Amino acid sequence: MSVIEGVVPIRTCLLNPVLCLTLLFAAPAAGLAQEPTKDWDGIEALKAGTSIRITLAKQKILCAFDSADDDGLVCHKRQAGVDRSISLPRSEIKLIRARNAAGSVVAGTLIGTGIGLGIGAIVDSTIKNPNTTNNAKFTRGLAPVGGLLGGLFGLATEFVPGKLLYKGEIQASPTLSSPAHRTTS
Repeated sequence: MSVIEGVVPIRTCLLNPVLCLTLLFAAPAAGLAQEPTKDWDGIEALKAGTSIRITLAKQKILCAFDSADDDGLVCHKRQAGVDRSISLPRSEIKLIRARNAAGSVVAGTLIGTGIGLGIGAIVDSTIKNPNTTNNAKFTRGLAPVGGLLGGLFGLATEFVPGKLLYKGEIQASPTLSSPAHRTTS
């Protein structure tokens, strides 16, 4: 089989993006497969100021770690320009994760760029102007805008969860058949 000079085979053109996407999704998955730890000593040894996400029964809190002891954890969160200290008893904490801001920004940027490219391509395909040879103006314009918005959204949220630092004991919740919830007639 001969290759025409100056023309790159299709398989070479498709191989690089496929490898990049595989690496992009395989690397964070390796971090998700780690064994959860119940070692509270690791939490007590965290460096002050470390950005963590704490999962409680009904809410998640993103804060900067201050200190921890055998009974609980203290962190602070900036709200309306004021640092607010938060004390949480250890018994209420289900999970503690380190925040993975870089991974979330990258994931958000890629998702936003993809959405921008898709919307731009749809808009460009509907333009029927025979006088222009390049109708990809919206695609080129919306891709960076989508990437920027996606990156900002990734910074504000957590697309890629951080390293699991602590997993609390799962406490059995009372059921309707337990003696405390039985009613007598």
